[in-house]
Amino acid sequence: MFVCVCLSLLYRTELARVLRFRPAEACDMAAAAAAASSSSSSSSSSTAAAAPTSSPSTSPNTNAGRSAGSSSVTSPEEVQRPAVVAAAAAAAAAAAAAAAAAALAGDGEPEEAEQFSSAQHCSELARRQNEQRKLGLFCDVTLAFSGGGAGGGGVGRVESAGADTGFELGAHRSVLAAATDYFTPLLGGQYAESVSRRVEMKEWSSEAGPERETVESVVQFMYTGEIRVSTSNVHEVLELADRFLLVQLKEFCGDFLKRKLSLANCVAVHSLAHMYTLDQLALRAAEMIRRNFHRVIQDDEFYTLPFHLVRDWLSDAEITVDSEEVLFDAVIKWVHRGTEDRERHFEELFRLLRLPQIKPTYLTRVVKNEPLVARNEACLKLVSEAVESHAIRFENHKKSPSDSEFWAAFQPRFGQNMDVIMVVGGVSEGGDYLSECVGYFVYEDRWVNLPHIHNHLDGHAIAVTDSYVYVAGSMEPGFAKTVERYNPNRNTWEQVSNLTTRKHSFGLTCVKNILYSIGGHGNFSPGFKDVSVYEPEQDKWHNLESAPKILRDVKAISVEDRYVYVTARTPVDTDNDDGLKTVTTRYDTESRQWQEVDSLPLIDNYCLFQMAVASTNFYHTASCCPRSYTNVRDEAARLKISARISDEILESLPPEVTSVEGAAVCFLGDDVFVIGGWKNSDDVDKQYRKEAYRYCAERKRWMLLPPMPQPRCRATACHVRIPYRFLYGCQRYPMPQNLARQRDRMQQMQQLHRRTLTLRRQLQSQIEC
Repeated sequence: MFVCVCLSLLYRTELARVLRFRPAEACDMAAAAAAASSSSSSSSSSTAAAAPTSSPSTSPNTNAGRSAGSSSVTSPEEVQRPAVVAAAAAAAAAAAAAAAAAALAGDGEPEEAEQFSSAQHCSELARRQNEQRKLGLFCDVTLAFSGGGAGGGGVGRVESAGADTGFELGAHRSVLAAATDYFTPLLGGQYAESVSRRVEMKEWSSEAGPERETVESVVQFMYTGEIRVSTSNVHEVLELADRFLLVQLKEFCGDFLKRKLSLANCVAVHSLAHMYTLDQLALRAAEMIRRNFHRVIQDDEFYTLPFHLVRDWLSDAEITVDSEEVLFDAVIKWVHRGTEDRERHFEELFRLLRLPQIKPTYLTRVVKNEPLVARNEACLKLVSEAVESHAIRFENHKKSPSDSEFWAAFQPRFGQNMDVIMVVGGVSEGGDYLSECVGYFVYEDRWVNLPHIHNHLDGHAIAVTDSYVYVAGSMEPGFAKTVERYNPNRNTWEQVSNLTTRKHSFGLTCVKNILYSIGGHGNFSPGFKDVSVYEPEQDKWHNLESAPKILRDVKAISVEDRYVYVTARTPVDTDNDDGLKTVTTRYDTESRQWQEVDSLPLIDNYCLFQMAVASTNFYHTASCCPRSYTNVRDEAARLKISARISDEILESLPPEVTSVEGAAVCFLGDDVFVIGGWKNSDDVDKQYRKEAYRYCAERKRWMLLPPMPQPRCRATACHVRIPYRFLYGCQRYPMPQNLARQRDRMQQMQQLHRRTLTLRRQLQSQIEC
């Protein structure tokens, strides 16, 4: 700072002398000042500063001659004065700047610096380059896009009426080469495009080629790094990204499709993933197809797949199917949907079917009479072997090495959906609430273990939708509002939104995949009239208008995906029995109106059984799984309503069934299942049962099933289809951690209670002694 002040004072003094003295002296002083200020500079700068000192070296005679001139002529000093002033000012400014720089740098200290970068400048540069491209400014390459499918051998797009269906886009070579390695060798190497400055784009997956708008957006992405991808253009964007080697854009399209994956598009997405080598997307789509194969084959898009993909899916033992009959129909449909070329693949696909899993009657009446099978001797031989296999006992068959494929066909696919009667919750013989779930495996006539539910359940309700099994409510206060659902495809329980009220012994039924909760009662309430609805997509319960009367111990069926027939008990002013009366009403889910009816509609054996026991104590204490009759019109159902109990059903009921209370009742087709409960007895202790009974509609008689793993009562049961992979062998499932901790606390309390009783007895005996 001191140096700057001194230089400033020196500058003022020298400037005053310049104005008073001769120009030659002023020039000499300015040169001397400049030389002094740049003494710390390089030798070249010193030389340049000293050069003006020799320029005014004129002789004294010359100066005297000029001063002796006429007064009307401007003197040389006046002419040179502005230049001298400017030179002096520049020299002083340079000296001040040098001094300031030296002051900032410091003597012997390291130089300080900061790096500056502007993202805004980069984005603005990219934006302006893209604007120039759109306006055609400075473009030096042309991208020509034309149609023509990949299988067309590079033939251009088919023109209609002479119209040019292709289009061209101008661009900058430097930008394209910097954006992707696709254009670097193409435009800067030995290819013809580097000379012609024109790139032809042909052979696309579709005959028409990509849309101009999509191509514009991808080219814009190469300039600015921004693009808008939607479900309508993601295929073309993915194809362009794959061709232009835009790896990041290609990965983004894969992630986008992964987020939008659904049953409606999983087949198409799986094909795209294989086409463009998106491995993670292919695995995700394949898993969805595998777990929902029985629904995928109902979509027309499945029948557009090529042979090798259909063959791969039929070879997969993990695909989820309802039966081999469905797969046979799918194969026939795939052959008929295509050209004559597909018929030559029929035998290979037919060999992939597990014919021993098909019923003999279906093999002889349907499969054998199919023209595609009847014309093929190898297929007819397979059908005959499958029919004969149903009469062969596995243990008596002499197996040879060539029989491995034959015996593998006897085992269901691991993904095949199998009929299971699922039993949930209840109370054990010791009075403990149960979280264990078991299932009666109909195909193998045995009981299997299923995953534990996360709650202790008693007095709960159960309902079945297209994809899940819902269980709600409980007599235990801690779980009275909880709702869980079971996913058969994953064999897991998951929590959903809670009920709006703590209750048990209520009705839970499904209409159009929407759950309706009707009536019920709490531990300190005579009953409820409330009606609430649960929408799975929103995962939320909301209340509707209440029923006209209290409804408890509710049993229900739904008809025509609209009406819900309810049989329940309601309090009445009477001294008979427990003051409850059985009533039957009908609820319209569209108009939300209630109507009194005489009884349940007698549609099938399940309804007949409910009517047969409606007046018994068995029915009041049993839990009945609600059933939906979507194919029955309500008018037809009302014609079958009758208050007369069928004598045949009553006579066919075994006495062991009518003497049981707290059993679980469910259905499978026209068959009825009665599971567990306790037997009426004069003894104080109830006799808990683990027997299960099945009414076979085909044989018209009741059958005793294998007993459950443990006795239980007040459980719920329903029919569900579970993939064979979860039923194969002997499965074991751990108890949920929350219930395990609760069980440990209960055991500790019981031990403490027993110790207290022991000490009390010991103290009492000592006192008596």
